[in-house]
This record gives sequence, structure tokens and C-alpha cells, in this order.
Amino acid sequence: MAKLIKRWCSAWLLLMLMQAYTPAAFASEQEWLAASQVIETSTRSMLELLQDERQDAARRSEIAEHTVGLNEAALLQGMALILDPVVDFNSLAKGVMAKFYRRANAEQIETFAIVFRQSLLNTYSRAVVAFKINNFEVQPNASSKAKPGRQKVWVRVYADGAAYSINYAMKLREQGWKITNVTLDGINLGLAFRQQFATAMAQNKGNMDDVIAFWLDPS
Repeated sequence: MAKLIKRWCSAWLLLMLMQAYTPAAFASEQEWLAASQVIETSTRSMLELLQDERQDAARRSEIAEHTVGLNEAALLQGMALILDPVVDFNSLAKGVMAKFYRRANAEQIETFAIVFRQSLLNTYSRAVVAFKINNFEVQPNASSKAKPGRQKVWVRVYADGAAYSINYAMKLREQGWKITNVTLDGINLGLAFRQQFATAMAQNKGNMDDVIAFWLDPS
């Protein structure tokens, strides 16, 4: 009787494992691996770029015999080369405009997408420099229940003894996996930018051209 119960338990456990690891779960795991590789590669490229720029600044400081700052133009250009292929700036810009997207004409939509991309690159570049990131880890896949073509990739970033959590929301586009939103230590950047856009629209009495101009140059 004991042997029969043991066999039954073994068969039940095997059945549960087979049900848990369905073809859909396998496909989701493969998608997560592909999406996480995009994040790992781009993050490593950004850190290498920053390291190169710091070394270049150190060399120029030695030659000039005084402290020379980072070449911001070169850093920004390098960031653009890294982020343009992996960030869906148009989708992010549309999400930021939210309900105002339907009110905008084609020219305003295109202009804001360009302006938003530039402002995001500027913000990201300054953040990478300011945080002094020295290492990162892509966290294990937390769930296999993601919808096809959508994944979330968690990254743990280490900087000056502190650790920060970054959650990348990603979608599979024709060109590959793209970042469609970022949450930093619980702060949803897409939502924060959306609220900022709505506030600017209210302050400018619904004048979208003024809002776009402000986004380009807040000063």
C-alpha cells in the first residue's frame, strides 16, 4: 500500500510539473531572455561609454593641469547611439501626451516626439553621470505569465554604496525588443511625465505649442 501511495504521489508531482512548464511558459521564458539581453547589453554599453569619457576627461585634465569636465556633447551622442535602437520614444511620447494626443495635429505629434526624445536623452545622460553607477545585475525572471510580446525586466543598479531598482517595461516591435516605460525605485517615469504634461497644458491654457516649446527649454 505504501509503495502504491508513493507511486501515486510521484505521478501527481510529475503531472504538476508538466502542467506548470507549458509551451506558453517556455515561449514566455524565451521572450524574457531576449528582452533581458537587450537591457543587459545596452546598460553595459552605457557604463563602458561613461568609463571611456571619464578616462578621457582625466587625460585632458592631466594635459591642461587643471580639472576638465566630461565632454557632455560626446556623452550625449554616445547615449543616443546606444538608446535609439532600444527605446520606443514615439510610444513613450504618445503615452506622455495621453488624452491630449487626440487633440494634437500631425506636426505637433511629430515635434513633441523629437523634443521628448532629446529631453529624455539629456535627463538619462545626467542621471548616469550623477549616480556614478559602477555595477548592475539583471534580476531573475519573476513571472512567466507575461502576455506574448510583452515583458518586464528588473535591474539592480549599484552606485556609491547604494542600490536602486529599475523596472523596464518592454514590447516586441518589428525592429526587436523596445523599452516602453521605466520605473525607478517605485517611481513610474511615464506616469510622472504624463502628469507633468497635463500640468503644463493647464498652466498654458491648452496651448500645446507653448507646452512643446517649454518641454524643449524649461528655462
